[in-house]
Amino acid sequence: MFKNFITSSVILLIVILPSCSTPNKTPSKPNVIVILADDLGYAGLSCFGGEGISTPHLDKLAENGVKCTNFYANSTVCSPTRVALLSGRYQQRVGLDHIYFHCVDSVGFDPKTNPSLPVILKENGYKTGVFGKWHLGSGKNYQPRAHGFDDFVGFLDGNIDFISKHNTESEVDWFVHHEPSNEKGYVTHLLNDAVVDFIEREKDNPFFIYLPEAAVHVPMQGPNDPPLRTDDFYTYKVDHKFPKDEYMRRYAEMITAMDNGVGKIVESLKKHKLLENTLIIFSSDNGGEPTGVKYGKVNGKHRGHKGDMYEGGIKVPTLFYWKGKLQPQVNSQTMLTMDIFPTIMDIANIPYKTNSAPDGVSVWNSLSANTPLEPRDIFWMHRERLVYRHGDLKLIWQNGNNELYDLAKDPLETTDLKNLPEYQDILADMIKTGEEWHKNTATGFPKQRELGVRVNTPWPCKRDLKLFNNNKSYHWINNEAVIK
Repeated sequence: MFKNFITSSVILLIVILPSCSTPNKTPSKPNVIVILADDLGYAGLSCFGGEGISTPHLDKLAENGVKCTNFYANSTVCSPTRVALLSGRYQQRVGLDHIYFHCVDSVGFDPKTNPSLPVILKENGYKTGVFGKWHLGSGKNYQPRAHGFDDFVGFLDGNIDFISKHNTESEVDWFVHHEPSNEKGYVTHLLNDAVVDFIEREKDNPFFIYLPEAAVHVPMQGPNDPPLRTDDFYTYKVDHKFPKDEYMRRYAEMITAMDNGVGKIVESLKKHKLLENTLIIFSSDNGGEPTGVKYGKVNGKHRGHKGDMYEGGIKVPTLFYWKGKLQPQVNSQTMLTMDIFPTIMDIANIPYKTNSAPDGVSVWNSLSANTPLEPRDIFWMHRERLVYRHGDLKLIWQNGNNELYDLAKDPLETTDLKNLPEYQDILADMIKTGEEWHKNTATGFPKQRELGVRVNTPWPCKRDLKLFNNNKSYHWINNEAVIK
């Protein structure tokens, strides 16, 4: 009834290879800009139903491009999705099932042993720049320069204070042109300006821009808010202590800064007559966080949030815009982050020469002609939890339990089908296929996992915050932030 993993891989290759001769690609090297928001839920943009949110520039891309309503992040947390984006493969193939820790510099996404999109594009004549959050390893062997990026403005850790630039170790984590910097300013504004500056410098060359935004990850801060992390005080997040109005004010300002940046980028492309030769992709690394779900319904009606394996944790708003090449449409085909890699290779006419076949597929034909994708089995894995999607059926294997949902009939995952007699054979086959995928795909620590069995791994970056903060803590009192 179900294809095994090896058969699926062969089918994926068959799907990808013919697309390389697609007739409606531009003959010259197109520019590519990939914008990846952080923790932006499915309803994080007004064009995806966001409440109290204004995103006119992104809405315009949606109105004049392809709005993907069934697009999924490769993971429910950040680092794995970023690995999938830059490698075109399941992140478990590089031994990752959670995140890379900034305090450990001996692990990361290694471009010497894995396909890396910027390396390949640079080898094929592209100028490459990354502007924003890296979170793929802090050691020099894993940093942006090692991945072929000509320019890097941003930070290495998973998040930083938008004002002080202090990361999760409460150290300034900010780089300008690959070098540590004390540059002042609001993080999102600085990233917007860096992208525009890169376009100005490289306008005569084909370029690849990767803009992994800091927004809307904690700590929640608008452009005029004070720092939440300083040399003598550290807090990871305080969003749960904000009243709803305060949280949404900050959230909206962060979204506005990001959206304004998209407007600036588009204007720069227009100025240099590059808009018709530039593909812009916008997506998110995972669903919205719990506080955003509670206060702003940032995942819409979907169940769950970041960290969950339900739709709210992995379904994300995604747009593809290319003036003159993509016609306005709503595309409901099931796509994933790892499809971005082969799609870019496809439109750039770059052959895939490595021995590692991509797990993603080029979705260019579907985007440009609004045609259906070939059916395929899809998997998600975060730590010991596994999700297997076969058609509309979704198996969630977690907490020593299985859950089964029919997303066509039950998109909000309200009715678990696992105990119904008519689904027992299907469930058994899906469990077997999930086990085969894990066995054939995962390497390193993910391969050692026992599916469905929760094992709490130690956090390597622990420290005595009471001592660091001199027993001070954050409070929200009478509509004012107080540290005492």
